[in-house]
Amino acid sequence: MGSEIVKEYTNGEITVRWQPAKCIHATTCFRMLPEVFKPRERPWVKINEASTDEIIKTVEACPTDALTWLYNDPNRNNNNNFTKMQENLKQKPKIEIIENGPLFIPTSVNLVNHDGKILKVNEDKYVCRCGHSKNKPFCDGSHMKTESQ
Repeated sequence: MGSEIVKEYTNGEITVRWQPAKCIHATTCFRMLPEVFKPRERPWVKINEASTDEIIKTVEACPTDALTWLYNDPNRNNNNNFTKMQENLKQKPKIEIIENGPLFIPTSVNLVNHDGKILKVNEDKYVCRCGHSKNKPFCDGSHMKTESQ
């Protein structure tokens, strides 16, 4: 695969890195800090429009690590959350896409409906991707019937 695009934005104190290939457009960044993250503008990150702490908090909320940050002073990076976040990313539970099947969500991840209710507490969950399940959002195996038709 070719080289991944990485864009960097700095305010002098920190540098925010954006990796568009990792971005799923969850909208977390521009909902939390719209004065900095403006997807309809170029450049889309206006890093001088908020405090460093606000930017760090928002970047750390990115669900995919498409946005990350580092202090510009390398001596401060020994204690920042970037390294910890990278290490934790390796240990986080994973939601898996099963080929020609549902999403597998392990017990350790809560699935919450629109009312805030946790579904299938302390159970593995299999969420329908095909849209044919009679037990939405859960898979009932209907994708197997639709594949053979």
